[in-house]
Amino acid sequence: MSQRSPLPSGTPVPETDCLSALRRTTKESHAQLDASLPLGRADASLEDYRHHTLALSAWLTALQPHLAALESLVPGFDFARPARLHALHADWLATHAAPAHAKDGFGDTSGCTQEVASQAFSAFGAPGHAAVCWGLAYVVEGSQLGGQFLYQRLAPRLAPHPLRYLQGLGAGTGSRWKHFTRLLDTHVQSRFDIQAACAGARAGFDGLRQQLQGQGVLA
Repeated sequence: MSQRSPLPSGTPVPETDCLSALRRTTKESHAQLDASLPLGRADASLEDYRHHTLALSAWLTALQPHLAALESLVPGFDFARPARLHALHADWLATHAAPAHAKDGFGDTSGCTQEVASQAFSAFGAPGHAAVCWGLAYVVEGSQLGGQFLYQRLAPRLAPHPLRYLQGLGAGTGSRWKHFTRLLDTHVQSRFDIQAACAGARAGFDGLRQQLQGQGVLA
């Protein structure tokens, strides 16, 4: 799938669906990120989680406008979901003694995420803008499933910290994911749009990786 020569909008759907294409294009990035996250280690600490919340908050803050852009296309689904950032802030505060109003860098916007997202938008122009947003949303929504896996592993070790962000919607996280993937397959169907969504998903992973590295979370 070449970003340099995207096919015209309306090109017939290829043999694969959008979800399968997204999984394929991000498989390697996903595996590398999972293998290198300190939170995935047996000795993960609250300090590791504190750095994780700072990186995730900057990443999500950079993506919020693009997630919100989808809400006008799909009324009723809260793509930007402010509760995620609220949970990250509460978790960050709970990892060290700080007044409830403290920020200290929390919520800063990830410049590297903005940059890689802008490159994806530029490659596909106005016709592919929404599809790129869908790709970014795919990474954000998928990260909530991964968060639940981390929660199950870390909750006993890091108790009594609530790990609010990793909990996501609890039992409702899987249902939200299924709802999201149904919407994705409905709204991203042409080959051009699938290419654009894949570019968005790659940008989402690249921005997250670069932000984690910038926070010193990844080597």
